[in-house]
Amino acid sequence: MIRNDVVETIKALAGDAGHKKILEVYNSQQTLPRGYKMKYSDAWCAATVTAVFLMHGWSGVAECSCGQMIEKAKKLGIWVESDDYRPAAGDIIMYDWQDSGVGDNKGVPDHTGIVLDVTGETMYVREGNKDKTIGNRVMRLNSRYIRGYIVPPYEKTKIS
Repeated sequence: MIRNDVVETIKALAGDAGHKKILEVYNSQQTLPRGYKMKYSDAWCAATVTAVFLMHGWSGVAECSCGQMIEKAKKLGIWVESDDYRPAAGDIIMYDWQDSGVGDNKGVPDHTGIVLDVTGETMYVREGNKDKTIGNRVMRLNSRYIRGYIVPPYEKTKIS
């Protein structure tokens, strides 16, 4: 699995067609997380991240729940909670909208997306279920609402 390929996949998903593709891929899993089939009306940010990675053959944190994604990532040793972590394109960001902004955020995660790029102190993220569509968010590194990151097991280099 290559970082850039994951980033290009989520960038290509857009609008209602992207939402339908996400649910199609998520619901096609042999064993659905907790046996739950996603409906069109469900919150679908975690399903978006899951579907993108399933398209690249990785089901390590496949979930429809942000909290359960973190638990799976902890078990795999790929959860990063350090405030000074500098994410890379393809990392999974987890948010907690109830973050007070004081100290290390250990709250319940509410939302997730995939980092597209980091330039200077600015991070660009793409998310499913952002304002009921697939959209982008721009954030400063180490800012309020960041719960932590999942760092998938990417290959070091692309093999031609």
